[in-house]
Amino acid sequence: AGGIKMENRELELKSWQLRQDIVDIIMAGKGGHIGGDMSVLNTLLVLYQKHLRITPETTNDPNRDRFVLSKGHAMEAYYAVLADCGFLSLEDIKARFSQFGSPYIGHPNNKLNGIEMNSGSLGHGLPVCVGMALAGKMDQRDYRVYTVMGDGELAEGSVWEGAMSASHYKLDN
Repeated sequence: AGGIKMENRELELKSWQLRQDIVDIIMAGKGGHIGGDMSVLNTLLVLYQKHLRITPETTNDPNRDRFVLSKGHAMEAYYAVLADCGFLSLEDIKARFSQFGSPYIGHPNNKLNGIEMNSGSLGHGLPVCVGMALAGKMDQRDYRVYTVMGDGELAEGSVWEGAMSASHYKLDN
């Protein structure tokens, strides 16, 4: 079903399957952040299945939508969704997650297909996305930029500076 847009009932069923994948990834790697994963899964699934204009084949297209997981500790959920959409191999993730030398680490790694930026340091996702959105406007491109943030980031000054900049530049993308 990777890449096929799903109806709401299908998404609900898919979310339960992906929750199992998340637990499998965490168990295989002997660690993870299950609470953050479970809290963000439905958001990621809906974004990738219903809103984001990106596929495994278009990750280098300058007109693709951009997504940044600023809430970097929720990586296992992101892996599960990316694998479900065909960007990554779930079996490879399970076999190599959190192993020495593996690209499948506990935070986003932009060396992997479909991941725009490394994240995990609190407060970086929104300001970087503001920059991406501003660049899109300046280049007259119609792509959209999304980020998912954790509640702990909201106290960071860079988040509020990013929000004020988005308002100042009237970014609607």
